[in-house]
Amino acid sequence: MEGCEMSGFATKAPVIAFLHTSDVHIATFDALCDRLAPDLKLHHEVRADLLQDMTPGGCCAPGFLSGTRAVLTALAEPPTALVLCTCSTLGPLAEAIAEAENLPFLRFDRPMADAAVAQANRVAVMGCLEGAVHATGLLISDAARRAGRQIDLQTCCYPELWDLFCDGALAAYHAAIAEQLAKVAATTDLIVLAQASMAPALMLGTQISVPVLSSPELGFRAALAKIGYAAHC
Repeated sequence: MEGCEMSGFATKAPVIAFLHTSDVHIATFDALCDRLAPDLKLHHEVRADLLQDMTPGGCCAPGFLSGTRAVLTALAEPPTALVLCTCSTLGPLAEAIAEAENLPFLRFDRPMADAAVAQANRVAVMGCLEGAVHATGLLISDAARRAGRQIDLQTCCYPELWDLFCDGALAAYHAAIAEQLAKVAATTDLIVLAQASMAPALMLGTQISVPVLSSPELGFRAALAKIGYAAHC
């Protein structure tokens, strides 16, 4: 695809390097790149093993921290302008490592959390992985604290739907998420999707009575702003 490289650093132009734990996110961000920053270069690093080494409570297997640090450090090498982590579960630890190592880094879900607390008092976090829901809930609580806001936070986890994703049944996965979105909307003022893989459910035309925030575009636009790139639209 034009402007967005799938692997390697074959250019000296500024690069946004993505750290994914699933390759399903590549097409999403490539499409955003085509639309918002067609002359920008992307690098995608998929490391599902990092997610497998974590537990919902944030504990990790031996060697996880050193391994993640090595991945982030390698991704941050020039010509990378910014490393963007697209995994909500991995995000908190990756962010802490990046801050300690002074690496150019952004959690792709932080802009979404900031937007959520600015827009609503009752916020529901929806996800299919306990770790992602937990991490996103903590992130939104932190965003509220930083903004001096008090919010009513609700969390909804649907682990049974994750089996559909893992089996590659994406149409059924997104349809089931859309169905749950319509139900949760009756109990809150705004919904936050804890996982980027859930975002296509918003394109199915299901009537949802409250705003729904997903992280891919918000995070990508924030990344562009962080490196001083003016989005095309």
